[in-house]
Amino acid sequence: MTDDRMTDDRDPFRDWDAAYVLGALSPDDRRAFERHLATCPACSAAVAELAGMPGLLGTLSEREALAILAEPSEHDEHDEHDGQLRDEHLRDGQHEPGLVQRLAASATRSRRRLRRRLIAAASAAAAVLLLGGIVVGTSLGTSRVEVADPPATSGTSDVAPVVAMTPVKPGIMTAELQLTSKAWGTRLDWSCEYLKTWDDEGGDRPAPSYDMVVTDAAGTQTTVASWSAAGSEATGLTASSSVPTGDIRSVEIRLGGSETPLVRTEL
Repeated sequence: MTDDRMTDDRDPFRDWDAAYVLGALSPDDRRAFERHLATCPACSAAVAELAGMPGLLGTLSEREALAILAEPSEHDEHDEHDGQLRDEHLRDGQHEPGLVQRLAASATRSRRRLRRRLIAAASAAAAVLLLGGIVVGTSLGTSRVEVADPPATSGTSDVAPVVAMTPVKPGIMTAELQLTSKAWGTRLDWSCEYLKTWDDEGGDRPAPSYDMVVTDAAGTQTTVASWSAAGSEATGLTASSSVPTGDIRSVEIRLGGSETPLVRTEL
């Protein structure tokens, strides 16, 4: 991967892209990074490059993932040497000038090494998917969006945690999604924030519409909800699908009538 972002520490967000895509940032950090994405083309490009990584990593077995993380490299040897020096200095109390800066640099190298390995894992998984010749079919339907009732607590429901959907087009929208397994299929609850609204540029442009699209294990795509933007966010949205939760492979939010997702969650 090429990285045109600043090579020093003046951009505090330059190493946040992988953590953001993997959902490892705190809510406050995630919101701060999303605001930064709206003004930083380089970071936005880095996030877009990694957008499919969570789903691809999910195709790896535990053994394959551990093997990738365990692979040695010249960077590892250098970092191991740095670690030994850190231990010696800390034990001996030799806090000479510049030690803190070197420790920080070593920690940054470690983060970048992990990021390289995650990208390598995603690339390997992508190759497997391409060799497998996966074909996705399309079957569109429509549904309306309703204001959500409180989540059901019945023993017939299996409520998944709320997850942040992964941006595919950074700087436009963020969303959080929750799936609830029902005897009749799946209930979807979500909220979204529009980082770039239709009235940012002024004028009388109409509010955009959005579609929520579910893809099942057979590759069939179904539009389960459609709604129009009103303000800078939408909360308490809910929809229903006859697809069992265990058969859902991905959920996407798209601009109305478009096949390009803005945000996506892969299951």
